[in-house]
Amino acid sequence: MSELRNQPTPPDDPAYYEISDELFNEVIAEREHQLRRWGNEADDTKNSPNDFVAYIAHHSTRWFNGGFAPYNTAAVDSFRKQMVKVLTLAIAAIESIDRQRAAKGKTFYEG
Repeated sequence: MSELRNQPTPPDDPAYYEISDELFNEVIAEREHQLRRWGNEADDTKNSPNDFVAYIAHHSTRWFNGGFAPYNTAAVDSFRKQMVKVLTLAIAAIESIDRQRAAKGKTFYEG
């Protein structure tokens, strides 16, 4: 992986950019969980960009209980789980913008 950091441009191999089926399925399952739990209405009527940023910040740091690397396996597993939630929350934020603009031409927080 360190050799990738030193490349001036990303690799030409399209597989480099592919999301694994396993990860894709995890993200879909997490998004379905969010929709069952909260639905879309709160996203589109109550959650501003600040709210989404707060949710993402919460989950991006939830795994951390202090210390520096190396981390134990449980901490890395928790980090990974929270990153799936972060990705899915970012998708929810984008979906909310798109739904609101499609329905009303703008979001409730746009002037």
